[in-house]
Amino acid sequence: MFEIKVEKEGIVKISGALTASSVDVLYSELEKIFRSGNCTVLDCTEVTDIDVAALQVMFAFKKALLEVNRQIDYVANPVVIEASTLTGLKNLFKAAVDCKH
Repeated sequence: MFEIKVEKEGIVKISGALTASSVDVLYSELEKIFRSGNCTVLDCTEVTDIDVAALQVMFAFKKALLEVNRQIDYVANPVVIEASTLTGLKNLFKAAVDCKH
């Protein structure tokens, strides 16, 4: 189970587990948030677990935004960095220490 909430202007925080069973809801929620505002950072520092299906959704979402000239940065914790490194998607994320929000 995961939770998405809009924090400071431009920052959306995801917490909890992102797994294959939640990817449809994850994409739908992300789409709603980004359609309604100008979020530029997706903070994943409170994600407790993430699998390849969720990583693929996040990659596809970033790609879709770039195709319409919208930029988004993902901020990750060690759990997300490790999973993204193992799947070859590490460049999708910034380390939390590298992002000042």
